[in-house]
Amino acid sequence: MINVISKTILYSMSDILNKLNSLKENVAKLNEKIDSTNLENKLLKNQQSQLVTEKSELIKKNETAKTHLKALLERIDNIKDYGKD
Repeated sequence: MINVISKTILYSMSDILNKLNSLKENVAKLNEKIDSTNLENKLLKNQQSQLVTEKSELIKKNETAKTHLKALLERIDNIKDYGKD
């Protein structure tokens, strides 16, 4: 009950208990959401770390392949130049 003149708010005990129970449920849902979000964040960080490692390995392999290809092309050029003499 709200008394507008004196601006006092009176609630019955069952209203207060209902509001408290609703609040408890909301807090529990928020805690579940926080736990879920924390787990998702942890999994995403692990995935990101793995992807960064994989990218680094692929860059190294790419550089190695470039080096081998350049050496092979130089050998081919040398063979061509050798045949011209």
